[in-house]
Amino acid sequence: MSSQPICKTAKASNFAAALASATARSLFNSTWNGTIEIRQDYDEPDDADFDAGVLIDAPSPPRQMSEVGPQPPMAESMEAAEIAASIRDGVDPWAQSSPDEGSSWRRGNPTPSLIVSAFAMAQIVESEEQLKALFRSGQITHFCCHSLAFLHVMEQILPNVISYWRRLLPTSDTAPLESIAFGADAGTAGKSARQKLSPLDAKIERSLSLGASVLLVTTAETQLSAETRALVTRRVGCWGPTQDNVIETLRLTHSTTGLLAESEIRNRLTSEQLLKRVTPAQIDAAFAAPTSLNVADRLAEIAQKMTQGQPDLTLDAVHGLGEVRTYLSRMLNDLNAWRTGALAWAEVTSSAVLYGPPGTGKTTLANAFAGSAGIPIISTSYADCQKHGHQGDMLRALDDAFATAKEAAPAVLFIDELDSFTQRDTPDYNGGYMRGVVNGLLEQINRAKDVEGLVLLGATNELEAVDPAVIRSGRFDLKLHVPLPDKKGLEAILTAKLGSETAIRLDLANLAARLLGQSGAVAEAIVRDALGRAREDRTTIRQNHLESAADQIVPKLDQEILRRTAIHEAGHVVAMTQLGWPLPKRVCLTGEGGKVEHEPFNFLTPCKARERLVVLLAGRAAEICVLGAPSSGAGIGEKSDLAKATSVAMFIERQWGFGETGLLWDGEAATNIWSVPGYVRRRAEQHLMEAERNALALMKEHKAQLITLAKHLLRVRDMTAHDVELFNYYHASQGSERMSLR
Repeated sequence: MSSQPICKTAKASNFAAALASATARSLFNSTWNGTIEIRQDYDEPDDADFDAGVLIDAPSPPRQMSEVGPQPPMAESMEAAEIAASIRDGVDPWAQSSPDEGSSWRRGNPTPSLIVSAFAMAQIVESEEQLKALFRSGQITHFCCHSLAFLHVMEQILPNVISYWRRLLPTSDTAPLESIAFGADAGTAGKSARQKLSPLDAKIERSLSLGASVLLVTTAETQLSAETRALVTRRVGCWGPTQDNVIETLRLTHSTTGLLAESEIRNRLTSEQLLKRVTPAQIDAAFAAPTSLNVADRLAEIAQKMTQGQPDLTLDAVHGLGEVRTYLSRMLNDLNAWRTGALAWAEVTSSAVLYGPPGTGKTTLANAFAGSAGIPIISTSYADCQKHGHQGDMLRALDDAFATAKEAAPAVLFIDELDSFTQRDTPDYNGGYMRGVVNGLLEQINRAKDVEGLVLLGATNELEAVDPAVIRSGRFDLKLHVPLPDKKGLEAILTAKLGSETAIRLDLANLAARLLGQSGAVAEAIVRDALGRAREDRTTIRQNHLESAADQIVPKLDQEILRRTAIHEAGHVVAMTQLGWPLPKRVCLTGEGGKVEHEPFNFLTPCKARERLVVLLAGRAAEICVLGAPSSGAGIGEKSDLAKATSVAMFIERQWGFGETGLLWDGEAATNIWSVPGYVRRRAEQHLMEAERNALALMKEHKAQLITLAKHLLRVRDMTAHDVELFNYYHASQGSERMSLR
């Protein structure tokens, strides 16, 4: 037994590769009798057969590997053109010494998937010190395998690998190393974590009590109890086959020269992300091909077929995302870091709710995230599950969707229509049914959070309608608002749909301005209609086709109304600026009117409450200041300026304790104003009248700024907080001059 460590002169960074190569070659040159071990889990941890498993022997005739040295490659005696022709024919002139050679794998060798896995196990040992530590008494090394199929492969080769590694170290320095492979079975999902993990804990405790070290292989960190996780001294991730693993295996199985047309093989192999989805059986099937190049082609073909269910769309192709793109990119980076083993799954942000108006592309975003990650997406919704029948059938359909996603992980599970999972305390006839449905969803989400590689995305039009327990942190960590696209976003959507060469000769900027307030889906529908009109005219698409298509969905605005709307919205912005409020996130003119978006105040003082009234009434005051009279725009609907201002005035008197009514709390708002006592209405009206006087005074004092901003807004139609900041800076530096808007 050798007492010399391997790779004594190798650099630490090369140690793992050298050890992997030596380990795989040792395994490849061994006699392999084809023994297959099938493990069966039992319900009771004290079952006598639990640890033994079931062995099925399928012996093959033992074979002694010949010690023939590397042969000279054909490529050494070939011209460059001949080498290129050989590669085109699928023959690797570097791996073969003659055209008739091919696979060197024979019956009696370990299967290629075992060799690939042996190379992957190099991740356990990165230095000679780590190799020694692996055999140190009391050490627990946790090797987290990416799939159950590869865990079973690892389980087969672990005794051989451990035996080889032990021979590389002095006997006096090694403790017995026990290997334990543990894969969770779907049938255990109904058991408690303690019941499910107690057999594993028992094995580890038994090994440690005998003075051994443990090499623990599981498919997820969550399969370990808290007690076992505390004992782990080192954790290593294995994330499936890599191009390097495949190439080094080909060097053993398909090269008699020790060489390969490596660059060509890498070009033919699929991406690392797709390659990691290939199963052991698929690897063995691909390696049955006669030459190294044929193997690479077959692996790429198999991996490509594995992309079924994986969207082609990526985040780069989705426009008008705003801040949502930043958060989704971070999630994507976390996911990729986990896949490379650089980040534990517990540290990954793996869930988010996308909420916002209909048609903003929430479903498209979920598909684009999956496409960017290179993983499949499994979609379900309240309606999809409910159509299966009564509550039991619905919950079974929900369970099936989650089970499919878990099996496909890494994957995205997308739950649409989350607002249909309404609050469980609803006092109507449907409350009992909904309570059971929501409880079923909560149970599924709780289980899904333990599945490494499963990203959970949900979508809803109304976040407030979803049961709070469903969307709390820990179930859905991020709440991402998906707004209607801004002007730049709409222009980008139009350009992407038309193609950049076509878009450059059209005026999309004005069309995008006209479409403000519409969804990206509307913009795409207009392009489809316009293209149809162009085909009917048997010509390329022209501006008139786009304008005609837009007329059917978004009629042109009356310029006088648009001008008044610009003055109104500018009034809100001027008031916010002069009162020292944070700048609005966005101000724009849409087909339905104007809109100013700002961060809500969660905490108000009497002064801030009255300022809030001034800001709400500043749009109406701006119309009076510039045009002489207000319009009905400030009071249309329950979300109008006057409705909001009335509610604030009521809150001052009846909820916040800022008025003269007293400290009794009353939840009535603007919609029930006429049901409250007359003296309360009068005091609320006084607050409103005072706020309007202050708003008018503010508009008159800053009328030049108001008119200039309205004129600028009328021209650009859409402004961000940064745009408003630049405008204010420019206006302050240029001084104030009264200007006519006409």
